[in-house]
Amino acid sequence: MGVSRTRRTGPITLLLLGLSAGVTGVLAWLLGPDSAIARIGVVGGVLGPPGLWLAWASYRDRDDRADNADLTVEQVADQIAVAVHDQWTAEAELRRLNDPHALPVRWQPADPGLVQDWASLVRLATDRGAGWPSPPPAGIWAAGPAGLTGLAGSDNELIEALDRVPTGRLVVLGEPGAGKTILLVRLVLALLARRGPAEPVPVLVPLASWNPTGQHLYDWLETRLIADHPGLGDPAPGPGRLSRGRALLNAGLIVAVLDGLDEIPETVRGGAIDRINQALQPGQRLVLAARSRPYQAAVRPAGGIEVRLTGAAGVELCPLDAAAITDYLHASAGGPAAAARWDPVLATLTASPPPPVAQALTTPLMTTLARAIYNPRPNEQLTAVPRRPLELLNPGLFPTRSAVEEHLFDAFIPAAYRPHPDPARRCPWPAADAERWLVFLARHLDHNLHGTPDLAWWQLPTAVSPHRRWLPGLAVGLAVGLTGGLAGGLGLGLGLTVGLGLTVGLAAGWGEGAPAREIRWRLSVSDLTVGLTAGLAGGLGLGLWLGLGLWLELVVGLTVGLAAGLDGLTATPADLTAAAGPRSIFVQDRATFRSFVLADGLTVGLTAGLLAGLTVGLTAGLTTRLTAGLTAGLLAGLTVGLLGGLLKTAWGSFAVARAWLAMRGRLPRELMAFLADAHEHRGVLRQVGTVYQFRHVELQRRLANR
Repeated sequence: MGVSRTRRTGPITLLLLGLSAGVTGVLAWLLGPDSAIARIGVVGGVLGPPGLWLAWASYRDRDDRADNADLTVEQVADQIAVAVHDQWTAEAELRRLNDPHALPVRWQPADPGLVQDWASLVRLATDRGAGWPSPPPAGIWAAGPAGLTGLAGSDNELIEALDRVPTGRLVVLGEPGAGKTILLVRLVLALLARRGPAEPVPVLVPLASWNPTGQHLYDWLETRLIADHPGLGDPAPGPGRLSRGRALLNAGLIVAVLDGLDEIPETVRGGAIDRINQALQPGQRLVLAARSRPYQAAVRPAGGIEVRLTGAAGVELCPLDAAAITDYLHASAGGPAAAARWDPVLATLTASPPPPVAQALTTPLMTTLARAIYNPRPNEQLTAVPRRPLELLNPGLFPTRSAVEEHLFDAFIPAAYRPHPDPARRCPWPAADAERWLVFLARHLDHNLHGTPDLAWWQLPTAVSPHRRWLPGLAVGLAVGLTGGLAGGLGLGLGLTVGLGLTVGLAAGWGEGAPAREIRWRLSVSDLTVGLTAGLAGGLGLGLWLGLGLWLELVVGLTVGLAAGLDGLTATPADLTAAAGPRSIFVQDRATFRSFVLADGLTVGLTAGLLAGLTVGLTAGLTTRLTAGLTAGLLAGLTVGLLGGLLKTAWGSFAVARAWLAMRGRLPRELMAFLADAHEHRGVLRQVGTVYQFRHVELQRRLANR
């Protein structure tokens, strides 16, 4: 997300604005060149486009450097480290990673055939000619892959395994739900805890949105960095006008922790590893996580060319053992009575062969789901928990491991939304409604054009079918246009209905766009000068056509000049020490939308309306024509402002799509509040930068296939 949308919106803006002005002008001309209403309609319809165009062009091209633009790239890294630390500390608390304690996930060396041999790693890391830094003191590196074995929650955390790899590059493998992402979060926090000034910043980034066939790794990482930290989109000091995000990458001040190689299309996974190899610089550390089987298929494709992550060792997560599962479920039960309910199930964990429930509970995901379903929450009575763990031993209901896992996914949503005894923590939505809405969102993600598990609020318009996407916006535009038009008379009402309805409706139905940063007002002398020049030139031709000569030339010139000068909007400086989140960018984008409507509605509308009213009032009753001119100008300004907001922000199209889907019962009216609650209080969603994701992609797929 940058300060504004991509530059291709310029022709679209001109096209829609031209359509609006043209329709208004033709309708007014048909009423007669000598009609005051016709003159007002033409003035209102034609004066708005230049004002918005100049404001948009100046806003697009302005160098919106933040107040702290003189920071060095090392100082930027130090501030971003604060943001990353706060972001993942908060997320770790919401995910209850240490409540009651961290699940003791173990790992062992990965299959040697999936990684480079140890001797090659040592040889690469000690090759001074290749640009690698000097080796650390003796005894830091492991003697071989066996030295990477470790256990989460002990002195041998994943950060210790990473330190023992000569190259500082590590592949983390595991089965679905094995705890890879949680370990990566812990790794990022551990790396930040010991980071010194001007040292690299670890950044956890999901790979699902990367297209390795069309994007260089650094190009994609730059985009993700700017999305999560908008201040990184500002220019970095020095030549080349690189963004701060790209400058951090080029300076080696980012340690990429890449999660979910298996979530990009299967056909490009091997190519993705090759693209990562091409991007890596000597001495650059990297962590890559993936599911074991998809990674094996990518590295050793049947009948294809094998590929390895250059200079990387590997570990693979192990299933939870019986002691770890027992300790966790007992400790989180909230008392002896609740803990005792688990005893029949836990007794089967060491059985041979293990029953389906014992097989399912060997992953942290399934164990934590079972906890949420069968254990009471804080301050909740055991009698309020409707299900008992004993049902998991029923072979008729759960004959296989898959059946147990599907049951845990299905029972989790009702458990997350069951009424809480504390009114402050009680969910405002019925469980049945919440589940229906979550199913809709899961299906939206499963079938959307982006093909990622990222639930981005600004992409909600794609949840409306393409052949219906235009209808909500068109209805809103026509309603607003008709209401305002009737206030100005039948002729003006018809013109405004068509002009406003078409422009706003088509723009709202155009689809999704990236959110904008919050903007602020400023007087732009340069824009004022350009606006006066352009307005006077355009006004001369328009005045001669209407037979109004110098008066209309002055009206247009002053109007466009004032609109361009007063409508000088610039992005507010971003706080580098605070990471962006779904709610924060939603609030900023909505405020930007309102600023556009207000800025253009007042500057274009008031100025055009007042001057048009005065001009026409010279030949007719001044008060009546002044009122008519103001009405026409304000309504034209509203059209321009709405159109600018729709094209420059994501909130307008989002609001229209949300209202449409809520009216049909697909989503709640207060969608953002619902998503925040699902993340912060229910544990159904997780937050990754500026987007939400379902707690686990398997939960999303289960809901989508209901």
